[in-house]
Amino acid sequence: MLVPQIAPNAVVAVRLVHRDGREFTTRVESVTPQAVVVAAPPGANAALIASGSREIDLSWLSPRGRYEQRCELQHSAGTARQWRLRPLRPAVLVQRRRHIRVRAAVPVVLHVAGEALPGSTVDVSEGGFRVRIPPRDLPELEPATVHVTIGGRPLELRGYLLRGTFRGPQDAEAVVAFEDLGSQGETLRHWILQLQLRSRAAHLTSRG
Repeated sequence: MLVPQIAPNAVVAVRLVHRDGREFTTRVESVTPQAVVVAAPPGANAALIASGSREIDLSWLSPRGRYEQRCELQHSAGTARQWRLRPLRPAVLVQRRRHIRVRAAVPVVLHVAGEALPGSTVDVSEGGFRVRIPPRDLPELEPATVHVTIGGRPLELRGYLLRGTFRGPQDAEAVVAFEDLGSQGETLRHWILQLQLRSRAAHLTSRG
C-alpha cells in the first residue's frame, strides 16, 4: 500500500492522531508492502502514550508533492528506538491550496546539506521561496531552512528543497517548500500581503 516514492533513509514526518497536531520528523529504516519501519522520533513515545491512540499519520515529500498515509503503530521493531507502522489505507497526494507568488529580492541564507549559502529571493509565497544561490549540487527533498529578516524580525523558515536549477557558472536557483511555520506564519503572511498591495499599486500606476 506504500507508494514507490518512499524509501529507506527518506525524511518523513509522523503526526499522532487525536493529539494536538504536532509533527515529529524522523527517517525511514526499512519498507515492505505491509509496513514501514521508522526511527522513533525523540520525545514522541511519551506523546504517544498521552494520546491514547495508536493511529499515526505518516507523511513525506516526493517530486509530485506531499503524500500522507494513515497507519497503525503495531509495535516497536526490534528495539524501542524503532516504530513499525502498518498502513490502514492507501497513501494520498495532498492537494494544497495554491499560494499567490510575488516577485521580491531580499537577502537570505539557505541552510541545506550542512552548508550556509548566502542568496536572494526571486519570488516568495506563504508556501515557499524561490532563491538564487551559488551553484551547488543539492539533493531534492533535503531538509532546508531559510534565514531571512522581515520588518526587522529574523525568521527561521523550515522546509524541504523541492528542486534546484543551474543558471550559469555564477548562480543557481532553488525552490524551498515550507512546512509548519508556527508563530512565524503571521509575520510572513502580513509581509506577503504588503508586497501584493504594492505590486498592484505599481501596476495601476503604470497603466494610468
